[in-house]
Amino acid sequence: MKKVLWIVVFSLCFSLSARAKVLNLKEFELDNGLRVVVVSNHKAPVGLVKLYYKVGSFNDPIFKGGIAHLLEHMMFRGTKKVGDEKFNLITEENGADNNAYTTFLHTGYYEFSDISKLELMLYLEADRMENLEIDEDKFVKERDIVLEERMQRFETNPATKFYEQLNKVFWQKHPYSRPVSGEIEEIKSLSMKDAIEFYERYYRPDNAILVISGDIEFQQAKGVVKKYFGDIKNKKVKNEDMKIAKLSNDESDLVMKVDGVNQPRFIGYWHLKENEFSKKEILALSYFCEYLSKDDTAYLYDKLVYRDKKFLSVGVDVDYREDVGGKVAFYVVPKDDNMKIDEIKEIIFEAIKEGFEKVSDEKLEEIKNETLSNVAYMLENPQNTAGYVGSMLLDGYGLDEIMNYDDMLKSVDVLDVKNAWNKVLSEDRRKVYGYLMAK
Repeated sequence: MKKVLWIVVFSLCFSLSARAKVLNLKEFELDNGLRVVVVSNHKAPVGLVKLYYKVGSFNDPIFKGGIAHLLEHMMFRGTKKVGDEKFNLITEENGADNNAYTTFLHTGYYEFSDISKLELMLYLEADRMENLEIDEDKFVKERDIVLEERMQRFETNPATKFYEQLNKVFWQKHPYSRPVSGEIEEIKSLSMKDAIEFYERYYRPDNAILVISGDIEFQQAKGVVKKYFGDIKNKKVKNEDMKIAKLSNDESDLVMKVDGVNQPRFIGYWHLKENEFSKKEILALSYFCEYLSKDDTAYLYDKLVYRDKKFLSVGVDVDYREDVGGKVAFYVVPKDDNMKIDEIKEIIFEAIKEGFEKVSDEKLEEIKNETLSNVAYMLENPQNTAGYVGSMLLDGYGLDEIMNYDDMLKSVDVLDVKNAWNKVLSEDRRKVYGYLMAK
């Protein structure tokens, strides 16, 4: 199957800094609740269809981890109109590229094609939104594929196992503590009935966002979307409100010694509570992350890698969504294999403290200008544009906020950056540090 598993928790040091007012968006909503956003770009006769379902591993029922990802696979196994595994064949025969991925909070499907094939791509997506066929034979085959993916990509990789264990310790009983792919025993226990129920519950027009980007006008897009999606009925089952467990505000270390580790690595997570930070505050934190570690010219790299020669690499980022919270993350590869975890913490946090005092208007302006120019270049491509717009919509931004995001990018000043970081420091919050070492 021509798909890759994208297990992504988006770093706002990239995703929030990579947005600016360089496009014009229009949207409409069908009677069945499907939200549609159109981004016209006439520089090339191509188009991209990207359909986001607002469901991911966050919604996996307890003891049924991996069902969101497994259903992503099942979406390629045929409908009442399009035969088993014909989806890929049809797209390939028409010169189109397709893919899919599952994250904690959403599942995405896309097709990139010549604009003349865009209507066909919309037909295929509408068809599998409504008519997916799941039988026992298809389900078992796809479950076996997912199990093999899990074994090859995660179970044999000591670094991945370390990240997953650290995630469990940090997030406790929060849905983020579970891997998107699911655990081996969970995947084995999944049934065809689980897949059907998950599909019926979440794959509905009113739980989806469709983004169309490319050489198409708004009214033309509106007509073809209504043609194929307009008559799709919402299933009677509605989403359940998720009860998110609160995290304790304690601090702990996780040290793992594992065979096959060539280079020790340190990761630290600080919890950011839901609805604790505004969009602008998170943007200010993302700028601070870039100032500290965006590349090998950034403050931490210059000090700790080149001058002090303590680390081989170092990074800081922030990942946050207002309704579910997030974290600040610290990454270090120490130069000395025998360096202790407390020594790493002391070095990096003292350096961040020093760097914080040296943040300047000039440096911030440099980061902001670089961000704006990078975004303008990136969004020349309709594929990038659809992902950009979709991720912001899923993060709770409105169209006006997206189109005027450059104003927010420009509005952040040094005081905003310092106030945001001081807010992180001033509150009691959960902190977990992990250290992966060779056995």
